[in-house]
Amino acid sequence: MASLKASLVAVSFIVLVLAGINLYLGYSGNDLLAQHYMTDGEWTDSSCGGCHMGVYEEVAESSHVQRDIAQWEPLTNYNVDVQGEEQWVKEYGRYNPGGGELEEYGVDIDCMSCHEQYGLYDAEKRAMAFESGNFSAANDAAMEDAIPVVQQDPLHVATYTLDVLTPLPMLVTFHDAVNAAPTRTSCIDSCHEMNVPTTAVMWASEDYEEYDVHSEVNCVECHNTEEHNIAGSEIPVPATDNDQINGEQGESVHGELSSMKSCEAAGCHEGISHGPIADAHLEFLECQSCHIPALPGGKLPGTTPPLKSFNWSSGERVDSYRMENFTPQLAWSDGVQESEIKVPDSKNDSNVKLAPFNVVTGSWWDAGQDPDILANPDTSASKGDPIPIPEVKAADSNGDGNVTSEEMQTYDGDNDGTPDYPNAVLRQVDLHYKLGHNIAGPETGMAEPLMCDDCHGVPASETLQQVHFEVRPDCLTCHEVRPVVDWAALGYDSDPAETDPPTNFSAKTIDITIPGAKPPEVEREPAF
Repeated sequence: MASLKASLVAVSFIVLVLAGINLYLGYSGNDLLAQHYMTDGEWTDSSCGGCHMGVYEEVAESSHVQRDIAQWEPLTNYNVDVQGEEQWVKEYGRYNPGGGELEEYGVDIDCMSCHEQYGLYDAEKRAMAFESGNFSAANDAAMEDAIPVVQQDPLHVATYTLDVLTPLPMLVTFHDAVNAAPTRTSCIDSCHEMNVPTTAVMWASEDYEEYDVHSEVNCVECHNTEEHNIAGSEIPVPATDNDQINGEQGESVHGELSSMKSCEAAGCHEGISHGPIADAHLEFLECQSCHIPALPGGKLPGTTPPLKSFNWSSGERVDSYRMENFTPQLAWSDGVQESEIKVPDSKNDSNVKLAPFNVVTGSWWDAGQDPDILANPDTSASKGDPIPIPEVKAADSNGDGNVTSEEMQTYDGDNDGTPDYPNAVLRQVDLHYKLGHNIAGPETGMAEPLMCDDCHGVPASETLQQVHFEVRPDCLTCHEVRPVVDWAALGYDSDPAETDPPTNFSAKTIDITIPGAKPPEVEREPAF
């Protein structure tokens, strides 16, 4: 008996020592244990790949990773061929999760940019590493503060200790505490704060719940994900790939693309009715059109005020901002973004609905080689041939900081005696940025959702009809706030709800019926 007790004591002592060693190694960040317990913030085939077979390859082919560095867009006006790919990585690599074209710069896919759960992922440190050219250290820099916290978390401390009694770490206890589905905070802080100037979304605000009825909804609940392809409000497809789009949410060069969850989907607003007339509008009107009635102006949390315009005409971007609250503009959209130039569809296009947009006027120089751009520089959906920024700056012959059409059209950068851009034209395009956030409800939002008279009522008199469809001055000539809808711009020659005699739409109400809703309580006077 004495020898048995001695053996048990010895075994207990050995287990205790091993537990202590395991605890010390895990707590101090031993490389092997860090991989084993997923506290180093990096993918390894040995630890992650054992359960998530094929996921790394799936992510590597996803639309977030497979982004074309060379793709031009008006806001950045960056020409990779002239300004260099490495400089692009310095300036914009922070918004890329790694992998894809960044692999050759030593930047692997950074799973933790989306999946870190402690709220300590430092996107700014990652951005600073990119800006300094220290690309390979960017992902590690983002997790520098988070890793010690994860390794020393009480949950992990207990797991290190107990794991000597088990053949495998107790994954169930800590996996989702470290690596779970993306949260709204990770989506915003890592990447999508960059969308605030063009969409005026308030999701970075501490009081976001006052602006959006969906403030407590996690992004991935609406932005459906298939094979790590995350749905957006529009499918971004370059014009050259239009023939590869099939159906409303279709297929692209990246394969099957997810669609956004519908407002009417099960578990969301299924079965809700606004009455037969309002419900009929859903055939050609997106829900957001009425439920995003206003957007905030002025300084927004974490960034600049919403953009009103940007101008590249001098070779440096000059911005103007919306300093007052403003209304979105309704325009036609089929849900597919066919070009880098964000212009709306037309009333006669297939599968279009009215949707809300923030309209930002962008200006930049084009070489004028596309006949459509020469004829319609401000309305053409063609990307054309944007003149690189260094060339625009060099065309400023008198150095006054203002590049004129004459200077741009006579510029001879290669000194061959022939102007480089004889047909140069300055484009001024109303770019439409689609909106999907800041959703208003009866008690939430900057304003009440739109009612009938917010859109209809122009034909109330012949004078109003003439002003809105024939004379057509700038809306702000008469209105203090630009109206949400311009029927003439949408392709109509009269208000589609015009009646004879005119209807007083301000007297119309919209009643909401919610299936299974609790009936209103009736207060009664006491019987005695």
